Amino acid sequence: MDEKLAEARAIAYRRAVAKSSKIKLLGIIANMDKETVNATIEALAKTKSESTGKDWTTHVAGQRWYVEDLVKFSGLNAQERLDYEYAQAFPDVASENEMINSLEQLI
Repeated sequence: MDEKLAEARAIAYRRAVAKSSKIKLLGIIANMDKETVNATIEALAKTKSESTGKDWTTHVAGQRWYVEDLVKFSGLNAQERLDYEYAQAFPDVASENEMINSLEQLI
C-alpha cells in the first residue's frame, strides 16, 4: 500500500506501542525457550484468575495465544511491527473502495 490511511496508521502505532511495552515489561524475547514461555503463561493465567475468581487453568489457552503472539511480535523490527499492526487495523477503518483497491494490488 503506497498511501496509508491516517486513522489505521494511528491505530497501528498505538497497538505496536502497547505490544512493545508489554514485551519489555514481561521480558519476552523472540528466542525464548519453551520452559520460560510456559512459566510466563502460567504466571499470567494465575494473575488473571485473581481478578476473575476462576481457576487459573481456565485462562491458560488465552494466555498461551497472547504470549506466543508477543514472542513472534518481539522478533519484528519497528517497521515490521508497524506494518503488521497497520494490516490488522486497515479493514476496521477502510472504505469498501479502499479495500477493493488493496485487494486488486494482490491479484
